[in-house]
Amino acid sequence: MQETPIGGYSSDGGADSQRRDPRDSLFVLARIKPEGEPGEGASVRVRNVSAGGLMADAADDYRPGMRLEISLDGVGDVAGSVAWAEAGRIGVAFDHPIDKARARKTKSEKPDDLFRPTAQNYRRPGLKPDTRG
Repeated sequence: MQETPIGGYSSDGGADSQRRDPRDSLFVLARIKPEGEPGEGASVRVRNVSAGGLMADAADDYRPGMRLEISLDGVGDVAGSVAWAEAGRIGVAFDHPIDKARARKTKSEKPDDLFRPTAQNYRRPGLKPDTRG
């Protein structure tokens, strides 16, 4: 059974190959809104992502062909269109491929946030400093 391509990338790197890209399962939050609409958009939970698209839990307000602006942490703003919508989920085909590994990075993965040196001097309470010279 051959997969039906979504979006517009061909097997030679152009249209029609997006759906054939391997997808990574993950649970991250993204913001989506109809293209050109003001505001930040709605928060959705992304269930999987590939270089060419994503699947997310979303309201039933989205219809195939609808143009979207998606904001993914680690990737930034991405344009795309709804490829399918059913049962509270949508598939989005990106206009241009993304680096899907960047979508996996969370804000807490920054080394400076995890292992930041402290300037405080910690010592056990009740321990008196050595005064013997």
